[in-house]
Amino acid sequence: MLAACCLPVIGAACFFATPVILGAAVVDLALSEVQVGILGSSLLSGSAISAVVTAFLVRRLQWHLLAYVALLAEAIGFFAAAHVDTFAAILVPFWLASLGGGALYSLALTVLSDHPQSVRLFGLSISVQVFFQVLVLLSMPWFMVPGGLADCLYGLLGLCLIGGLLVHLLPKQSSIPADQETMSVAEVLNQPKALLALLGCLVFFVNIGAVWAYIERIGSLSGFTPVDLSQALAAAVAVSILGSLATVWQGKRYGEVWPLGCASAGMLVAVVMMQIPLTLGQFFLAFAIYNFFWNYSLAYQYAVVARIDSSGRYVAATPAFHSIGGAVGPLIAAAFVTSGQLIAVNVVAGIALLFSFWLFVLGLRTHSEA
Repeated sequence: MLAACCLPVIGAACFFATPVILGAAVVDLALSEVQVGILGSSLLSGSAISAVVTAFLVRRLQWHLLAYVALLAEAIGFFAAAHVDTFAAILVPFWLASLGGGALYSLALTVLSDHPQSVRLFGLSISVQVFFQVLVLLSMPWFMVPGGLADCLYGLLGLCLIGGLLVHLLPKQSSIPADQETMSVAEVLNQPKALLALLGCLVFFVNIGAVWAYIERIGSLSGFTPVDLSQALAAAVAVSILGSLATVWQGKRYGEVWPLGCASAGMLVAVVMMQIPLTLGQFFLAFAIYNFFWNYSLAYQYAVVARIDSSGRYVAATPAFHSIGGAVGPLIAAAFVTSGQLIAVNVVAGIALLFSFWLFVLGLRTHSEA
């Protein structure tokens, strides 16, 4: 299962490296604040589409073929993006890389979920993802120079090649019949209670997408050097693992509503703290709080969906809704930001946090009254 634990890192490379990619693109392509949001959405929208499609079809497809096709799309996207030098030209390659990455990520999660030791493997995979994310963020100073974007993309292309060597370690095909585990779109739409919870997941990631796409700009506009910025981001992301550990320790002791409410409140405080200009200490503290409660919240989001639908099939669709929200967030923020003024990012994130919590509560209330 080593391959299934490592492949999510390669599949989510666009997402994990978003601040680095966008920071390098701002330098190389002289992007405006609006273009940063659009490019951020391009980095995530392809994965949203492929995650949705894969969630419905993964049990019907041959896994080795799906993995190779996904890796090829991701690799071609990174290679093509490294050889263009305009904002308009780079959108499609990034979208293609994201499309392949999303399919690969969903496939790897499905493989892990089928394993008898799935909980432990999910924990190992998350640890690998956090470790990779920290390394990528620490590399930021090397790529935020003219020409650095191409080097960053070549590095991500190298990850795709490594992924190709791991595919043969995966099972060739799902051992679970497609008609037992695969949902139709109609099934999702015909379950209003579960749909409310899934929409809560989507709106929650609107906040994530907006902040994650613009976090490098918030730091840069606060006057931080690339080295200081990368170290603060990496340290804050490393703290996020404590959020996951907190859910393991706490479990269902307080149900789902109170933990989700605390997470929303904590992230809202962090969003309010992210007001330009920031000191480096304020920036680290705000983003560390944000990341802690981000990871803390995820387990309870899955728990809400699972509580409403005990079959477990809607939980499998949750990452797809997360991906859609993550792709929409940067676009919404981009519609309101102005040059040197990113307060719209904070507003979008704050509204999304409050609205997502309301959707979770409404879904649980509707379920309890049914």
